Amino acid sequence: MKWSIERTEWLLAVLALGLGLLTVIGLLGRGLWLDEFWTLASTRPEQSWGQFWMIMANEVHPPLHYLLIQIFEKLGVTDVGALRALNILGVPLVLGAAWYAYRQKALDRGQICVLLALYASSPMFLSTFPDLRAYFLVFSSGIAVAVLARVLLQMELREQLWEWQPLLFWGLSLAIFVNLHYFSTFMGWLMTLALILVKRGRGVVPFLCVSAAAAVPAVLLFIIQSLSSGPDIIDWIQTGRIDAIFVMIDEIWSAGAMNLVAFGLSVYVLLLLQERRLSWKDVRDPLVLIAVLIGFFGFLVLANAVRPLIIDRYLIAAGGCIITALALLAGGPQAPRWSAIAVCVFALLSQGRAIYKDTYDKTGWRAGAQTVAGLLEDCQSSRIFTEPTRKSEADYMMTHAVRYGLEYYASRNGFSFEELQKGDTVPAPGKCPNIIWFEHVLDADAGREDFLAEIELEFTGRVEMLRAERSMILINRGAES
Repeated sequence: MKWSIERTEWLLAVLALGLGLLTVIGLLGRGLWLDEFWTLASTRPEQSWGQFWMIMANEVHPPLHYLLIQIFEKLGVTDVGALRALNILGVPLVLGAAWYAYRQKALDRGQICVLLALYASSPMFLSTFPDLRAYFLVFSSGIAVAVLARVLLQMELREQLWEWQPLLFWGLSLAIFVNLHYFSTFMGWLMTLALILVKRGRGVVPFLCVSAAAAVPAVLLFIIQSLSSGPDIIDWIQTGRIDAIFVMIDEIWSAGAMNLVAFGLSVYVLLLLQERRLSWKDVRDPLVLIAVLIGFFGFLVLANAVRPLIIDRYLIAAGGCIITALALLAGGPQAPRWSAIAVCVFALLSQGRAIYKDTYDKTGWRAGAQTVAGLLEDCQSSRIFTEPTRKSEADYMMTHAVRYGLEYYASRNGFSFEELQKGDTVPAPGKCPNIIWFEHVLDADAGREDFLAEIELEFTGRVEMLRAERSMILINRGAES
C-alpha cells in the first residue's frame, strides 16, 4: 500500500481520538466533587417524576443532562462510572456532524483531521468526559452546531436551498446544545442570528422555526426558574472585571488544546488575507465564527461587570465555535500542505504529556474521606462529625448534595458520622479525639481561627486543623491529651 500525506493525516487524527478516549475511560473512577454530587442528589432513582421536575424548577441549568441521568438511573444504572460513561454520546455527535459536512463538501480531509485532533486533546475533552456533569456534552454538541453552521454557510455560498435534511441535522444538534446550559442557549442564539444575517433574510423562515423549536424547552424552563423564589445558588461567583478577561483568554487557549501549531497556522492564514489579498469567500466562515465569539465574550464581559457570572467551565459553551474556527483555518486549503499532520503530532504529544503527568486524575472528596478513615484507624473510638449546612442553611439542594457526598464516601470507607448545626457544641472528646470533617472548602489559605469562626461550633479541648485537597478536617482532642 502506497503511503501518502492523506493517509498519514487520517491515521494521526484517528490515533489522537483513540488515545483521548482511552485516557478518559481510564479516568471514569476518579474522585467525585460537589457538582457531581449535586447531579446525583437531583436524580435519585427512587424519587418520582413530579419530584424531579420540582427540582428542575429551582435549578439554574436547563434539564437535558439531568433528564438523561434520571432516565438511566430509573433503568437501574446507578454506578457512577457507568453514568459518567454516558458522555460517550457526545462523540458520535461530533463524528456525525463531521461526516455530514464532508459529504456536503463543507469540510475537507485536513480540516476534519485538525478538528478531531484538537477535540480529543483539548482539556475540555480530557477533563470533562469523566465528570457527571453536562460540560462534555456541551463541548461536543457545540462542535456539532458550529460544523453544521459551516454546512449551511457553504450551501448559502453555493446558492443552494436550505432543505429539510441540513435543517433537521442543525435543529437536532442545536436542541441538544441549547438545552444543556444557559451559556449554550445564548451561544446558540448568536449562531442562529449570524446565519440569518449572512443569509440576508432570503428563505430563513423554516430555519428560524427549526431554531426556535430547538430552544423552546430551555426557554420555558428558564421562565419557570426565574419565577422561583428559591435561593440564589450562583452568588458564590466572584470573578472580577479584569479577571473575567483572563478567564476567557485561558478558556480560548484551553478549547484549542493549547495547540501552538493550530493557533499559529490560523494567525498565518488570517495574515494572508491582507498579504495575498485572499478572496473574502476563502475565510468568510471562520471569520463569521470569530465574530460570534467576539459577541459572546463581549456581552459576558459587560454582564459580568454588572453581576459576576463567569467561571471557566461555563465558557465551555464557546469551545465548539473555537475549535471549528481553528480547524477551518489551520486545516484549510490556504494553510501549508503539512499543517494537519503538524497539528495532529502536537496533539498526540500533548496527550502523552497529560497521561505521563496524570494531569486529569482528580481525587475529589475521596482524599478527605481517606484521611478521616486513616485517623479512625489510629484511634477507633473517635467520633466523626460534620456540618453539611455550612454556608447553605437556606439552600436545600446544596445541603442535600453535600450530605449525599459525605454519605457516599463515608460508606465506601467504612465509617459513619453525626451531623452538627451551626451554634452546636461538639461533645467533649474522650480517650480518642473527635474528628470533624468538612468538604468543598475553597479557600486554600483559610487559617484555623478564621475557619473556626466561620463554622460557629463550640469546642471543649484543643482543636487542630488538617487539610486534604479541598477537605478541611478538625481534630478535637481533650485538654489532657
